[in-house]
Amino acid sequence: TLPDYMIPALFVTLDALPLNTSGKLDRRALPAPDRLTEPVSRYVAPRTPTEHTLAQVWAEVLGLEQVGVEDNFFELGGDSILSIQLVSRVRKAGFGLTSKDIFFHQTVAELALVVTVADGEQADREVVIGSTALTPIQQWLFRTHPVNPHHFNQSMTVELVEDVDERSLEMALDALLVHHDALRMRFDQVDGQWRQDNVPPSPTNVLQRVDLSKLAGEEDQTAAMEKIADDIHASFDLRESPLLKAALFTFGAGRGFYLFLAAHHLVMDAVSWRILLEDLDTTYQQAARGESSLRLAGKTTSFRDWANRLSEYVAKGSFDHELDHWADASQTHPLPVDRATREPGTLSRAVSVLLDVGDTESLLRAAPTVYRTRINEILLSALAWALSRWTGDSRVSIDLEGHGREEILDGTDLSRTVGWFTTMFPVTLTLPPVPDPAELQEREPHWRDLIRSVRRQLRAVPTNGFGFGALRYLGSPAARQRFAVAGPGPQIAFNYLGQFDGVAQDPGQGLYRAVHGSMGQAHDPADPGPHLLQVAGAVQDGHLGFSWLYQPDRHDQASVQTVADDFAKALRGIARDCRGAR
Repeated sequence: TLPDYMIPALFVTLDALPLNTSGKLDRRALPAPDRLTEPVSRYVAPRTPTEHTLAQVWAEVLGLEQVGVEDNFFELGGDSILSIQLVSRVRKAGFGLTSKDIFFHQTVAELALVVTVADGEQADREVVIGSTALTPIQQWLFRTHPVNPHHFNQSMTVELVEDVDERSLEMALDALLVHHDALRMRFDQVDGQWRQDNVPPSPTNVLQRVDLSKLAGEEDQTAAMEKIADDIHASFDLRESPLLKAALFTFGAGRGFYLFLAAHHLVMDAVSWRILLEDLDTTYQQAARGESSLRLAGKTTSFRDWANRLSEYVAKGSFDHELDHWADASQTHPLPVDRATREPGTLSRAVSVLLDVGDTESLLRAAPTVYRTRINEILLSALAWALSRWTGDSRVSIDLEGHGREEILDGTDLSRTVGWFTTMFPVTLTLPPVPDPAELQEREPHWRDLIRSVRRQLRAVPTNGFGFGALRYLGSPAARQRFAVAGPGPQIAFNYLGQFDGVAQDPGQGLYRAVHGSMGQAHDPADPGPHLLQVAGAVQDGHLGFSWLYQPDRHDQASVQTVADDFAKALRGIARDCRGAR
């Protein structure tokens, strides 16, 4: 059977095909389909209890009012990160399935035929303790951030409902530390080598209260919050567990609460934040009702078990057949710089771009149908185009970050496991010739040609890039040596964190009123890492936005802003093409 991206999404009837002067098909003269008149899929209501449950869960995860049984998960805006959330919610509803099931059965009707009744078994019911193998991404951190690996965090700031009970919040955080074992990791150096251990829970209070009521101005309050966040980020010590800290900001009676959560990146990733925020709300509600025993959904495979099994799996040579591919992929193309050398101690800076709600909606909901593609492939098409305009090279090299929760090890389920599972792997994309955007009518086939080419190259990457880190950091000595002589890798990293709009609940329905993202200096500015540019983005409050972190000793702000603006320009052009605008 043909892959989905080779199946036409639309048909346009023509009296004759346009030809060029050589008598060949003139593809640029082909009319773009009028997608404004494209028929909308007919809503088909759920017919069975299983379909009702699945449709309800899909709607919750995708942030929609309703989902029909014939609607396609990815055409509704679903992506690989949301598929993990979907697996978690469906399992909580009593059914068993995997992320692969969602990719192979993309509608409620199809999925209802293959889901199983959950057997109720839990992996690692008891508290997990013991020595844990370092994963590829953890080894990457220690190798690329040697100056201060203690200061490399992720954070989240959430606006809470007005009547927060602080004791219930403390109890809820304590319950998370018991349930999510990775938060209790501790790291030590032995003979110059880092080691990690899962330690048992111990009495601790990770929550500090910060009263800002005496600061009248919003600007002063924001500055104080940033200062506290900076202090928390800088206070992490990998030798001390747990690696989660929190601050509750209060502003006086009736003025609300903000909760700042920070975790070391070694035990946290974007998927983990969604799990943690959902579980914090669950345990808080139980504690606020006076329940003495706080309960969470069944555990999935522990980070410790997964890391140890992965190390054994790679040692058996399971990825050796990919070695030639990754050795070749490590030969990368450099970025232009404004200054040739780095100056130690230079603080990183950032520029940002933000799309409006309409363009965001088009990219999330329309593009998967129009281009038979996934959101990550759209984003990388736009990024590759912008980088190519900057470098003047049709080949661009990028370090891609993926969620890393691939279903590689039999019998594992990571849908509700907290930890750092991210994969990072190099790709070099070759772009087809494109005209200058100033002369481009976005509805011409240019964007479709670009996306089709990038999609084909990305889908040729083996195991979604998982094998690169596995071979480089866990492979045989011979494999590691091949990477050692391959060069430093791409100078730009890209990470799409997915959609965070589904985290906050409606007023009165939960602990959160809104999610505001990160705050403070999450990384030690004296330890910038291997990339000259780091591009990270997500959908929040209906807007797709990206931050471009750069080193001002190597790049001028104007240079970075120009390429970031080109990236946004490409995304807006693709969005207009989806809508059929002329």
